[in-house]
Amino acid sequence: MRKWKFSGAILCLLVMVCSLIPQNKVEAKTGNIPHSLTFNNNIKVKTLFYPYRDPSNITSYQAKGLQGITVDENNNFYLTYVTGDKNHYGYIYKYNKNGKLLKKSKRLTIGHGQAISYKNGSIYQLADIRGQSSYTLYKINATTLKVVQKWKIPSTIHPNVIAMLDSKTVMGVSKSGNGYDLNKIHLGKGINATRKWQEKIHINGLIGKTPGKEVQGFAYGKGKFYLLSNGQYMTFKPDGSQIKRVSLNTNREPEGISITNSGRIVIGFNKVNEIFIEQ
Repeated sequence: MRKWKFSGAILCLLVMVCSLIPQNKVEAKTGNIPHSLTFNNNIKVKTLFYPYRDPSNITSYQAKGLQGITVDENNNFYLTYVTGDKNHYGYIYKYNKNGKLLKKSKRLTIGHGQAISYKNGSIYQLADIRGQSSYTLYKINATTLKVVQKWKIPSTIHPNVIAMLDSKTVMGVSKSGNGYDLNKIHLGKGINATRKWQEKIHINGLIGKTPGKEVQGFAYGKGKFYLLSNGQYMTFKPDGSQIKRVSLNTNREPEGISITNSGRIVIGFNKVNEIFIEQ
């Protein structure tokens, strides 16, 4: 009888200890399971890694929301996170291809954060702060994650996302009417970037499966542009031809798209914060 009481006491103690294990650790374990998606054009993507995500007890003002992604020639990934009102400040996190965090920037002025692009050793980040007459484009050293140069974007355009064509030429995309305006932005030694209205291209037809048709990412690779929205992305040639629309076959909200040097699609999703790569 004494032996049974002693065993019962141990069992009770074990139950109490188990109940004290933080639930968020259990959730993190079960959440880090690789997933796969197949788009309606039969492209399959699979989980590459899980980047930073907020702990459950963080305040809304301190929270960091994943917004954008770009990739360099060594398959290092640069992710933007915004804080507060998600319209002014944020951070860039640099990960290697195995999902190891290599560096985190100091707080930067990045606007909403989705307008990010890598080119030739530098990150280009558009600070698209709502209400400003003109946006600012920052050139950021990809090793130090520090701003090294900046330009004022012409006030006649307010791009939602960007893709670098070369170190002096930016393609900016803005929602306009029933479609999108694509403007080439030229960077020089001075602080003011320029554009030529004759170079503007208009793409008819919005994409996206949510009412706002939000623009979530933009990239260039394999000789074409990739424009991302909720539930869909669109591809087209630099002259605006050969438009194709692709369904993501998921209700998860995407946050950024990029193309590796080998031509593989990389796409991020928020909340759980998961980076997928084409198989």
